[in-house]
Amino acid sequence: MTDSKLSVLDPRGQPAGVYGRRGEAGAHMMAIFDPDVQPIIKLDKIDSLKMAPRLDSLEDKTVYLVDTGFAGGYDFLEEVQDWFAGNMPAVKTVLHKKEGNAFSDSPDLWVEIGKKGDAVVFGVGG
Repeated sequence: MTDSKLSVLDPRGQPAGVYGRRGEAGAHMMAIFDPDVQPIIKLDKIDSLKMAPRLDSLEDKTVYLVDTGFAGGYDFLEEVQDWFAGNMPAVKTVLHKKEGNAFSDSPDLWVEIGKKGDAVVFGVGG
């Protein structure tokens, strides 16, 4: 094994770097599951996350198409953007490549989407 930093996944499945910290943008991350070192947390201690409410319509809305870096994701989102342009021209799309890796936090992007966007599609390829 090399000296590279290992990451463990916290109970929500989010990369945590060294448990309890977030992964650093662009850092090589390898997930491990080791029952001897995984913390034990009861389900009632984990906050549930809910999806955002569904919009009544996408008409005159801005949809962010965010490429998370998986192979083929950007190409797919370009096709989604072309589909919107041809089929729903009143919908504005913003194609964006997320910095870092798919699991790193992007606080500036989240703020931008919250201020300027009405919806988001996180694209993956494969």
